[in-house]
Amino acid sequence: MTEDRRTGAKIPNFNTLSTLIDRLTIENVKLAHFENALEHDGPTGAQRIELERKIAVQHEVIQELKKEIVAFLEESFVTGRYEYLKEERTFA
Repeated sequence: MTEDRRTGAKIPNFNTLSTLIDRLTIENVKLAHFENALEHDGPTGAQRIELERKIAVQHEVIQELKKEIVAFLEESFVTGRYEYLKEERTFA
C-alpha cells in the first residue's frame, strides 16, 4: 500500500483492519481447500498442475495481506490514530 493510500479515514468493508483480517481468513480457507484437494482427491496431470498453481498464488496473496496488515498496524501505532467512517445501515 502506498503512503498516500493509507492516509485519511478508513472505509468499512474496504480498507479497515477488520476487512484485511477477514480477507486473510478467506484466503487461508481457499488455500486449505486447494491443499486438501491436492492431498486427498488424487488429481493427476493438468488437474494437479492447476492445484499447485492455485496453492502458489494463495501463498503470495496471503503474504501480501500479511504485509498490508503489518503496515496498517505500524501506521496506527506510530500515529496513534485509527480514523474510520461510520457506516450507516439501511435498516435499524
